Amino acid sequence: MRAALETDQVTPFTAVAVSQAWVPVRHPTLVVERQLSQSVEQRIGLRNETAMAGDNFMALRAEAFDGRSAGRLRYEDFIAAVGGLPAPFEQLRPGDLLSGEDDIGTYLWAEERRGDSRVCVLALRRLDDGVRQLPRGASALDILLRNCVNGTAEMALRPIMAETLLSDAAIGASPLRGTIQMLSPLAGPTP
Repeated sequence: MRAALETDQVTPFTAVAVSQAWVPVRHPTLVVERQLSQSVEQRIGLRNETAMAGDNFMALRAEAFDGRSAGRLRYEDFIAAVGGLPAPFEQLRPGDLLSGEDDIGTYLWAEERRGDSRVCVLALRRLDDGVRQLPRGASALDILLRNCVNGTAEMALRPIMAETLLSDAAIGASPLRGTIQMLSPLAGPTP
C-alpha cells in the first residue's frame, strides 16, 4: 500500500481535451488527468481574473469502492492526496470550514476576502453514483475547488454547486457546446 502511494505521488498528469472534463466549468484553461493505483485524478484549470496569488482549479478524484459504500469524504486523506491546501488556505483546519447544502447534498467551504470586491473560496464535496453518472465506473467523486473572483462567494462557489454539476454538460459532454452527449445503454439509434 505504501509503495502504491509513493508511486501515485510521482505519476505525471497528461493533458486531455477540454471536452473530457468531468464537470462542466465555464472557460476551462486546461484539463489534465492521471491514472493512480486505486483512483483516477483530474485537474481542471480555471481563469483567475484577480491579482490574488495562485491558480484557480478543481481537483477531482474518482474512486471505485468494489460494492462497498463510499461513506463520507475524509478531509485529511483527500487534502494529502491532492497535494495539500492551495494559497491562501494553507493554514486552514477542518473546523474552519463552513457547511452548505444544495440539491445534491452537503459541501464544505471557506472564504478569504481581500478588499471589497475580491474573494477566494476553497470548497470540498463528495458525490456518489446515486447523484449523477461518475467517470470510469467510479462510485465516488471527491472534488476540491480553489476559486478567486472579483465578486461574491456565491459566484466563486458556482463550479462546485448542484446547478453546475448536474447541468446538461455533465460527464461525457463538451462544456463548450453545453449539450448532453450521454446515452442510455438501451437507447436506440438517433435519426
